[in-house]
Amino acid sequence: MSHFRYATSQIAVHWLAAALIVFLLITGTFVLAELPNTADKIGNFRIHMILGALAALLVVARVVLRRVKPRPPAVVAEKWAHLGHMGLNLLVLVLAMSGVVLALQSGVLAAVLGSAPLPESLDGWTLRKVHGLTSRLLMAVVAVHVLAALYHQWIVKDGLLLRMRPGKKRT
Repeated sequence: MSHFRYATSQIAVHWLAAALIVFLLITGTFVLAELPNTADKIGNFRIHMILGALAALLVVARVVLRRVKPRPPAVVAEKWAHLGHMGLNLLVLVLAMSGVVLALQSGVLAAVLGSAPLPESLDGWTLRKVHGLTSRLLMAVVAVHVLAALYHQWIVKDGLLLRMRPGKKRT
């Protein structure tokens, strides 16, 4: 494999987005979903909403950077890799949009901004179900993404992970 490396901006955006997305998936599933909708939950919602918006912006930045920076050489199963990345990006954006619309429709945004109480529950909202289902689907696609990267590193041994490694380029 050639010694291609992504630009530092692409590497930084990738790893920051990855960390945020994993944090949001874990805390959304195991913290937010388990807390009752009381005033104590508002701060958690606020953090989740801000970081979710940031993750969505990072995904958009990642797509833009991908279009303006040099393209890497093809790898084994390139078409699958492209579909996987498109799926990751799309799922993050669907999560962000469903979260925004749910927050607006349900009154969560008003509660976070301090002008209304939290609704008793979000369980009956269709967008809550969409948000939850999309998060589970994203977890699965993230797992496949990680497994594919490890497959390239340990089975194919093509040095694919070096493309996204922070630090100086090695030849």
